[in-house]
Amino acid sequence: MLKRTTNYLFQTFGSVFYDMKSAGQNSATISNTIQIDNKSFDSYYYSSTSVYLSCQSGIVMLVVSKDGINYSEFVIHRVIRLNPGVYFNFVSISNTSKIHIAYAPTGLNQKKMKVPYIYERIVSKIDLKEILTCFYQVRKSNYDFPGESHDFYELTYIDHGSLHMTIDGKPYQLNKYDLIIYYPGQFHTQSTDEHSTCSYLTITFDMKNDMDASLMNRVFKTRKDIYNVLSAFMKAIQSKEYLSEELALLYLKEVLILLYQFDTKSDEESNINPMQEHYENTLLNEILVFIHNNLFTAFTVEDLCQKFSISRSSLQTLFRSNINITPKHYISNLKLNQAKLLIQEHKYTISEISDMLGFTSIHYFSRKFKLQYGMSPTDYAKSINQ
Repeated sequence: MLKRTTNYLFQTFGSVFYDMKSAGQNSATISNTIQIDNKSFDSYYYSSTSVYLSCQSGIVMLVVSKDGINYSEFVIHRVIRLNPGVYFNFVSISNTSKIHIAYAPTGLNQKKMKVPYIYERIVSKIDLKEILTCFYQVRKSNYDFPGESHDFYELTYIDHGSLHMTIDGKPYQLNKYDLIIYYPGQFHTQSTDEHSTCSYLTITFDMKNDMDASLMNRVFKTRKDIYNVLSAFMKAIQSKEYLSEELALLYLKEVLILLYQFDTKSDEESNINPMQEHYENTLLNEILVFIHNNLFTAFTVEDLCQKFSISRSSLQTLFRSNINITPKHYISNLKLNQAKLLIQEHKYTISEISDMLGFTSIHYFSRKFKLQYGMSPTDYAKSINQ
């Protein structure tokens, strides 16, 4: 994330003011407004007296250094007074910018840099053009695909079982949770043996630029972070909601980025701690069993925390990360669904059902029911009688 000159870290290089008068600029200085469009430079400026800078238009990155070697970057915000002896230069983050600079009549000195500075623009390096197809395929034993090559990319993710394949004549075996990408022009075959079945996801896609070869001919053991994004991709690609296809493109792009980062992420960074994951899954299962077994009991989220010795924030995280819902909403949804079933039986009054399921009042129960299903419990009872 970029820092502005109002950031406290800039104080070691200079001061920030609302205007030139407050900054102390006097009439003896030389003032110029210059237009810049450069994205790099190979030398620093410096002065034995203070230098004043302000951005007149566009967005300007100020690069400052105390030793001429190590540098810090700040986006110019407000009027800047650089301390004497500070090395500096700037680039235009926007296409063009205008900057006002004021300095002593003795002028500015320059110092050549050993390594030129190049501004790293925030632009897409993965230009995903189009998702061509997405299939979920189930193969029985002794399946044999003789092979093909094509001019687009193909991602294969194994959901269940094992799949044998060759890529340009080299054999591979993918097991559950494994993933591989075929590059354009790669001839590949797929098969299962007499003892194996396989279910897998296939995504074919096209790129505007060529993907780096570092992902080629490599089997990835899918981590939790990649699995979660693939799940979100499947949900988006099947949705009919407006712009869901855009979401699917973004999720696929995220999968590719995570694969590029695969070797630089630790298990902890990827939330892959097998012992912790086993503990969380076991704990969540116990909590869900308790909730289902106590639907007809009044209890709160705080009661769950106390019973299972877990903080409220940890409980929230456990639910959100695994079933994408808060504990409160999960309990409420479960109780309201049970209420629908009880209403359908016609054995109890609405008031009795409210009491049975532990709602604090019939009015609260009716309000929650209407929010969930679009009609009051009474209207719902009438509708199923018609």
